[in-house]
Amino acid sequence: HKAGHEGKHACDKISHLCGKPCSLDDKRNCQKVCSKEIGHDDSEHLCQSTIHYCGKDCSLSTHTQDEDYQCPNKCIKPYEEEHDSHRCENPICPIQCPIPNCKERCQSDDHFHAFSDLQVNHFCGNEHQCREDCQDDGICQVVTEPKKQEETYKGLVKETSITFTKYIQLSERLKCNKKIPPNEFTHTGTHTHKENGFHYCNAQCKFCEYYCTLPYGHAQQTHETRHGNMTQTEFTGEDSEFEYAGHKLRVGDQGTFVLCNLANLGRHRHIDYCKNEENCKSGNQGQGQDIQHINEKVQPNPEKPKDFISHKLFWERTGFKDPYTVQEQQEFTKCDHECPDEKHHKSQGSSAPPPTKSFCELQLFHAPLSPSSNPPNGYGYISLDGHHFNCENPSTREAAFHIIFALDRSGSMSYNDKRPIPNFPIYNNLIRNHNNRTGAVYQAVYQFMEARINSARANQNQLSSAMRDSVSLILFDHEVTVPFENRDLTDPKDLLNSMLQHQARGGTSFDLAIQKAGFLITKYFDNSKANIVIFLSDGLCGVPANQLHTICNQNKTRGSPLYLYTVLFSSESQSNSLEEMAKIAQSYHPANTSSGALRCQFTRTVNEVNLVNHFTGVAESLRKHKPALLKKS
Repeated sequence: HKAGHEGKHACDKISHLCGKPCSLDDKRNCQKVCSKEIGHDDSEHLCQSTIHYCGKDCSLSTHTQDEDYQCPNKCIKPYEEEHDSHRCENPICPIQCPIPNCKERCQSDDHFHAFSDLQVNHFCGNEHQCREDCQDDGICQVVTEPKKQEETYKGLVKETSITFTKYIQLSERLKCNKKIPPNEFTHTGTHTHKENGFHYCNAQCKFCEYYCTLPYGHAQQTHETRHGNMTQTEFTGEDSEFEYAGHKLRVGDQGTFVLCNLANLGRHRHIDYCKNEENCKSGNQGQGQDIQHINEKVQPNPEKPKDFISHKLFWERTGFKDPYTVQEQQEFTKCDHECPDEKHHKSQGSSAPPPTKSFCELQLFHAPLSPSSNPPNGYGYISLDGHHFNCENPSTREAAFHIIFALDRSGSMSYNDKRPIPNFPIYNNLIRNHNNRTGAVYQAVYQFMEARINSARANQNQLSSAMRDSVSLILFDHEVTVPFENRDLTDPKDLLNSMLQHQARGGTSFDLAIQKAGFLITKYFDNSKANIVIFLSDGLCGVPANQLHTICNQNKTRGSPLYLYTVLFSSESQSNSLEEMAKIAQSYHPANTSSGALRCQFTRTVNEVNLVNHFTGVAESLRKHKPALLKKS
C-alpha cells in the first residue's frame, strides 16, 4: 500500500523502548522512564541519565546559639558512588549570624564550617548595633510635660461618676548606643545610651509614681517632679461615706482623679499608718504638732492603727519637695477646724459677697484651750472644744438666749409713784391690780419680749434662733418665787398672766435672787444659748459677791460667760450694790471687745418711760450684738 507520502513507513523508535519506571526514579536527575529496549534481558530498569544524585539529607546538622540547625537541602553526590558525607549544592555556610536581629548569613565559604572546630561562631563579619538596655543608674528619658487624657472614674457609691483629666508621665530606658565589633558578641564596657550622658533620678513618688526630674545622684536632699494623679491611693476617713469636691464617695474609693499637688487645697490633714505604734499608745508621738493619733478604728484595714499627720510631715515622708508655695505651706501649718457660724458657709443674700471661712488661729493639732480663758490677744472667742477663732462668737450672735428676769417685788414696789404707761398694749390688764411700780416693771418685761420677737422677724437670718429664746422669771423679796422657767416666747400674754398673779410684798434679798438665777442657768444649760440675767431693784441691798463670783466662774468654765444687766428703777442717783454686781460679771469677759458687743452693765431708769425704753433697747441689742473684734491692729 502506498503511504500517501514520500518514503517508507517508519515507526516512532521510542515506542520500541522498555518505558517502565526507572529503578532509581526517587533520585534527583532521574528521567523516570527505562530507556532499554523492550524485553531487555536484565531486570534492572534504568533511564538515560548517567548520574543519579544521592538525594539524602545534607549532613550539615549542628547546634547554634538559638536552636538546632539542619540543612534543608539534599545530597548531590552520585548515587553510584559510595560516600558517608552528604553534601548539597550550597557551597557556603548557610547558618544565620548569632547576633540578635542580624539577618545576615555566616561569612564562611565552607558549607561544613560548623564542623571545623568544637566551638564555632557563625558571625557575618559585620559590625553590629548593640540592642541591650542602657545599664547606667537612673532613668534615661523622662518627658517632663505630662501627657493628658480624659477618663471617667466610677465610684463605689452607685450614682458617682467623675470625669477627670489624667496626667501621664512618659519615661523610658533607652538602648545602648555602642557598636559591637565584627566577630564579637559584645562590646567592651557597660551598656550606655550615651557616654557620660544625662540620667534622671530613679526615685518615684509613691502616690502618683512620677519620677524625680532632677539628675541622678543630685545633691539636693529632696526629690522634685511635676506630680500627677494619685493612682496609688484610696480614700480613708472617720466616716464611711462622705462628700469630696461635690462628689459622694465611700472609704475605699480610688484617688485616681485627685492630683498630688491639688490646687486650692486649703487647710487640711492627712491620714497615715502609725510608724511607731508603741509611741502612739504611750502618747509619746515624738513629732511635736505634726502627728495626732486616731483612737478610733479607721477604714481601710481598721485593725491597723493610724495617725492624722500634717501636710509638712506628709511631704517629708514622700521624700519629694513640697510643691506648694511658702505662703500655702504656712497656711497648712494652721488648725483646720472651722467656725460653725453659718455666715462663713452661706451667702447672706444674692448681692452679698461670697462667704469667707473662719479657721482656728492656732497650730494644727494644738492642745485645746480652756473655754473659760480669755482668747489670745483678747480677740475673737474660744469654742467649747478649745479652738480660737478670730471672729464673733456665733453662740452669742446668732444662737438663742436664755433670758432670766430677776425682779424686785419687795414692799416698796407697791408704791404708785411710777405706773404702767397708758395707751400701751396690756395697759388695762396691768392697772387692775398693779397700777404701781410692779405694774410698770411687768409692762417693761412684756415689751422686752415683744421687741425680741419683732427684732427676730426683722432679721430673717436670725428668726429661727431667736424664736428658740427661752425666758425665766424670778420674783424676789426676802424669799424667791419662780412664776415660770425656761419658757419660749411664742405666747407672751400667757407669760404676762403668770406675772400678774404676784403682788409686791416683804423685804429684799439679792443673795437669794442671784442663787436662784445660777440654779436656773445650770438646770437648763445649753451651750448654744447665751445666758442673760436682767436684775432689777428699786432699793438697796448688800452685794452677793461670793454667789455671783461662783456663778460667773462656772459659766466661764462652760465656755458661756454670763451677761448681767443690773437696773436701778428709782430716782436715787446710784446703787453701789447694783453697779458692783455688773462690774464683777464683766470681769469674766475679755477686756477688748467691739463697740457692738454685749457688755455687763448697770443702768438707772428714773421713770417708767425710761424703763420701757431701756428694756426694749436691751432686746434690740441682742440682735445687733457684735461680741469680738474682727480686725487685728
